[in-house]
Amino acid sequence: MILFATLNKRILCKIFLLLALSIPSSLFSQTLPQVKKDLGKVSVVVVGDTLITSTGNIERKWVLNGQGLRTVSLRDVSTNKEWCKPEQGLKSDWDLPGAIGNGTKAEFVSLDVRKANDDQFINDYLEVITQFRYDSARLELQHVVWVFPDAPGIRTQLRVKALDGFKPDGLPEDETTTNYFGSTKAVPSARSEYLPLDYSIQNQRRYWGYYNDPGNRHDQSKDMLKEEVVVGYPVFQNEDIHWANGVSSEYGANGKEGVVVVKESHKCVNQQGHYTGSFYVGPDGLKVTGWGLKPDEIVKDRFRECWANWTIVYTGGNDGMQLALKRFDRKRYPVYPERDIMIINDTWGPANPGGAQFAQEDYLLKEIPLLADLGIDVLRIDDGWQINPWGGEKEIFRPSYPDKWDNITKACKENGLKLGLWVAIQRAKQEDLLKNLKEAQVVTWKVDFDHLNNRAAFENRFKNIREIMQSAWMKTQFSFCPEYADPRYGWYYAKEYGSIYFQNIQEALPEHLIMVPYHVLRQHWLMCKYFNSNKLQVLLQNPKRVDGRYSDAPLHKHDYCFAMGLPFIPVFFQSTQYLDMEGRKELKDLISIYKKNREKMFECYTFPIGDVPSNESWSGFQMLNDEKTEGFFLLFREIHNMEPNKTIQVKFLAGKKVQIMNLKTGDSVQSYVAQDGNISFEIKNPADYLYLYYKVIS
Repeated sequence: MILFATLNKRILCKIFLLLALSIPSSLFSQTLPQVKKDLGKVSVVVVGDTLITSTGNIERKWVLNGQGLRTVSLRDVSTNKEWCKPEQGLKSDWDLPGAIGNGTKAEFVSLDVRKANDDQFINDYLEVITQFRYDSARLELQHVVWVFPDAPGIRTQLRVKALDGFKPDGLPEDETTTNYFGSTKAVPSARSEYLPLDYSIQNQRRYWGYYNDPGNRHDQSKDMLKEEVVVGYPVFQNEDIHWANGVSSEYGANGKEGVVVVKESHKCVNQQGHYTGSFYVGPDGLKVTGWGLKPDEIVKDRFRECWANWTIVYTGGNDGMQLALKRFDRKRYPVYPERDIMIINDTWGPANPGGAQFAQEDYLLKEIPLLADLGIDVLRIDDGWQINPWGGEKEIFRPSYPDKWDNITKACKENGLKLGLWVAIQRAKQEDLLKNLKEAQVVTWKVDFDHLNNRAAFENRFKNIREIMQSAWMKTQFSFCPEYADPRYGWYYAKEYGSIYFQNIQEALPEHLIMVPYHVLRQHWLMCKYFNSNKLQVLLQNPKRVDGRYSDAPLHKHDYCFAMGLPFIPVFFQSTQYLDMEGRKELKDLISIYKKNREKMFECYTFPIGDVPSNESWSGFQMLNDEKTEGFFLLFREIHNMEPNKTIQVKFLAGKKVQIMNLKTGDSVQSYVAQDGNISFEIKNPADYLYLYYKVIS
């Protein structure tokens, strides 16, 4: 009996083992550790095999299975709208063709939830890190979620590490194509995000992106923004869009609600960048490819970051979509008033075309008191201050002045100015930058002549930048220059370190950079549609010194041209020594008004209103504080416009009564905004503008 029982147990064990080996691994349940953590409105909860994250505005759920994590729910908390369809073809939110496929077994390793702030570079959030091991691929992978309080979106990112035996050979490096029955068909690269959105119901897809090399787009035929709306549903075949920064999946009549996905990378419309991938919209939903890593950049000694993605929900049509995007962007890339609010003078501005002569000490000592008298905050010395400029290996980023920084810093202190510096970041030694930071108390760095074409370049650059910023915490920042066709920083990346420098606009040479007022206004107008304006440094020229053969700038006033930069970070790209008395007064008066209001303006989100600038339109900006029900209008009647009165549709004020104050004159009126959002304005003369503050009173 004992022998029989023993034999039976052995047989039963063998039978059980054979059955187990025949059952797909995905059917075995893996249990996550139970978690419940909160941070304000943020919550992270793990129940069984389900991870639930919420910001208070958006909720996203993932289910653990044998292949990784799969998104099963995306819900707009304010409307209780569920955006994920129940039928889903993919078993994991990510893949790596040739290594991690739809059925590749993943071993769950760990899950960690903690409060974080990226070493204080941004505000507090909850970070969720779920780690997996893929033995067949010889890879470890982390799925990282950042959950910001009260945000309309959630950020996700992959981090990857190689194990012994990992073989990168043969794995795809980037998007490719293949000949498919005589047609070109996309072959996706590594997938970094997946949302099972339903494209069989009424919807449209809006793709948008911004170009790099903005200086070479100072042209009415070369807009900074590319935007494409694709209509038609159901979607039966994948739409492959490789140029866009983001896609908005817009549902219902006129796209009244939907989901926005943004690739956090340095991709630009005309610069694919380092393995930034594509957006694929199709029957399965929305797939985002591009890990940002070549297979041979996956290393064994550490996890390397892939490009991140933002998932944002919205209501309220395109206006609501813009606001949700900007609100999340502000959560990801906050503005710190004590660090980021400034009016800058950049010495390259009066160049014709070279500007190194304006970095000489005798010029600067004459310029400093004049800048202070206007109300400028920062003197940023552009190229020419360093030893052996453009000297190759002999170029040294230390001051070339006989008394080093002594005379300049003394003059700045006496006049209440702070110092900024231009730097060719690839050629500069870290120890020199740290020394300048300490001796000159540098508050802003213009980063130029960079080339970011591999993962090591990104890592090294930001390691050094973070070290400099941490050496003078909240007292220095960086502005990244996207000029020229090199792969640089893009528009949705690295803005926690400061801002983006925009368009070298000159007085006379070269011709393609000469300031044309309506070109400037047009590009500013387009930039603030899907970009937070207070993360953009815009360059403002002296219109009276512009070559009239190539521009009508001399027909415009100084304050009109300067006002075009007020929703942004204004950069006085000119010399005060060339101003006449009338021009100085115009600028001084406007700057004084602006400085009284700029902190409120920096709290706002900027929207383009009116018509697209064409030199004969009414155009401008609305700066909106959606929490305080106040904001600003900045309106321009262009030089060839014949309408002294204009009805303009404004944002988020339909049916409201508003108090409007003219900040130039002090006059105040009460007005009703019509139910369609229209309100009338008056500018008596062409080539003039209105600078208005408004507050909702009912």
